[in-house]
Amino acid sequence: MSEHTRRQFLEVAAATAAVSLIAPAASGEPGRPPAPAAPATPRSPAVPRLLASSPAPVGPGAPFGSYQSEIYIAGMSAGTEPIFTTNLSDLEVAAHDVLSAGARRHLRAWAGGAAAERANARALHAWRIVPRMFIDRSERDLTTTVLGVEMPAPVLLGPVGRQALAHPDGEVATARAASGLGLTYVHSERASRSLEEVAAAAPDGPRWFGLDWPDERDVDPVLLTRAQAAGCTHLLLSPPQPGQGWAALRDIRGTWDGPIVLGGLQHVSDARRAVRHGLDGIVVSNERGRRRPGVGGTIDALPRIADAVGGKLAVLFGAGARTGTDVFRSLALGADAVLVGRPYVHGLALAGEDGVRHMLRTLLAELEITLSIAGVGHHRDLDASALVHA
Repeated sequence: MSEHTRRQFLEVAAATAAVSLIAPAASGEPGRPPAPAAPATPRSPAVPRLLASSPAPVGPGAPFGSYQSEIYIAGMSAGTEPIFTTNLSDLEVAAHDVLSAGARRHLRAWAGGAAAERANARALHAWRIVPRMFIDRSERDLTTTVLGVEMPAPVLLGPVGRQALAHPDGEVATARAASGLGLTYVHSERASRSLEEVAAAAPDGPRWFGLDWPDERDVDPVLLTRAQAAGCTHLLLSPPQPGQGWAALRDIRGTWDGPIVLGGLQHVSDARRAVRHGLDGIVVSNERGRRRPGVGGTIDALPRIADAVGGKLAVLFGAGARTGTDVFRSLALGADAVLVGRPYVHGLALAGEDGVRHMLRTLLAELEITLSIAGVGHHRDLDASALVHA
């Protein structure tokens, strides 16, 4: 392909940037079950698939939005296609047939039915993005620093256990994909692959450790020591019940040599308590109602919590973000960064490490393109004025 033709492709791709990566799927309407998957269209063997393992931008100022142009050019010049959909709202439907019944039950486990998940989706989609006109959006930057960790984008891979149910490589594949993009991977205590295996597979990737706080107050110090020896720098705690004693945090602080982030917060008073008890960060989350039936859409709690404690500790969001536009909404409402979970596991199920990478690159491209639509060059400049509540 000539350089002139390549430039033409890039110009066309940029002009149609919002079409293939951020158009909502009809089947993904909040509060409704996914539509049945359409029958697969036979693929011509002469049409190769786009390898998600192709070089990806990493580091400060990485142009993640160029992934759409990469897909477009590959399709026009060589007839290649993405390994699976770029519509992240359809990922669960796409992964359904490749996941076992046990894996589907594990990923969709919640308390009180699917009410909490539906509430999360409805609440997120009620915040509509306000486009801006005639603003120079040529320079966009997703880089950030969260609790001392420099990140190419404000996105972390949240802790999901038993990933081998989705793919034999499990957490090893996920950590490799995250490391290749410079993103932080949070290793679940309930993982199917060990801390040491993941560390060996992705030695340079930033890693945190996600611990489900046991019902008893004692946390095994050996486990925390192992996590730090395996390169985990931050501890993300998920309490089993909201009412567990705050004083127990002192014992963990004495064992863990690094920042501690507390998950599962939804109330301003709890966020203020986290500040008083010396926590370094919090995750605003209802854990999709796994342990908390009857809770509402968590995004609505985020602005109040961010206003109360933002700047005093890191405020992360981890409740139902599936797309780049969901990440955008969360950042605009006060989150410093966003944890994604199930979407990358669906990518893992569909294509292993390449599937995780493709899903993440698609999400980051959506986020960067959405910033452009909103006329914003950096997510740190976002606030609630970029949204309107329906």
